[in-house]
Amino acid sequence: MITHPIYVKRISYRGTNARKRSKVAEQNRIAAALEAHINKLLLEQTAPICSYLYHDIASATGYSVEQVRDLCFSIDGGHNGFTAIKPGLSYDEAIATISQ
Repeated sequence: MITHPIYVKRISYRGTNARKRSKVAEQNRIAAALEAHINKLLLEQTAPICSYLYHDIASATGYSVEQVRDLCFSIDGGHNGFTAIKPGLSYDEAIATISQ
């Protein structure tokens, strides 16, 4: 499970191929937009533990599910999404809140 803030991986390319450089720059721009959107969702989270699906994130941001999955898989999720703990709670506190 993750907690706020998250970081979406960026791709590094230092070659001279302008086409590849452009593609990497676009992917990094999308990664930054997804990171901002997801961090906003995490800050607004009210439930102690919440699951976020790549499909829902893709629908909200306008990117394809494949792009979201490829870029967000490094967040510590599975193939369909990831689970987050409300900011300010530890794992044990979040589990204890649900168990009550």
